[in-house]
Amino acid sequence: MPCATRQAAAGTLDAPTKEEETTWVSLRPNLYLDIIGTLVLQEGTRYRLAPFAKEFIATVKDNFDLKFLSELTPTGAAEIAELLDADIEFIPWRKGLGKVTGIDFAKDFLWIDDSPAPRDLMRLSEERCSSSLVSVNGRDGVTRVTLDKVEGALERLSLV
Repeated sequence: MPCATRQAAAGTLDAPTKEEETTWVSLRPNLYLDIIGTLVLQEGTRYRLAPFAKEFIATVKDNFDLKFLSELTPTGAAEIAELLDADIEFIPWRKGLGKVTGIDFAKDFLWIDDSPAPRDLMRLSEERCSSSLVSVNGRDGVTRVTLDKVEGALERLSLV
């Protein structure tokens, strides 16, 4: 199956049938995205897209499986995905245990967040995945610098 998946990712095989769909695995790494403070900025009681959010998502969406890891509701996350013109899966996580409970550690990933909780940082360290976290300033959200970090990390992942 891995060879067939690699060929499909390169565009030499057809998309999976309904029966095969449950075993279809993407070879792209996951990109977990917090929403508030990364893609959406809060100004008092008002919210707006971060200035670089649309360009950031447009640039990364072909190289990653995008996943929201946020405290927003699935409906709120879907509205943001629509504003960003992207297909972004909402990942539920266990609030008492931290956002990292939504991360699939068996697959390469990056996680963009402006304020990961200490328990999340500890779990990343325990899993030897601290370098997968890309921190952003919650006042600015994602920026060109964030994109440069993500692109650099993607190059390193491709070399493995």
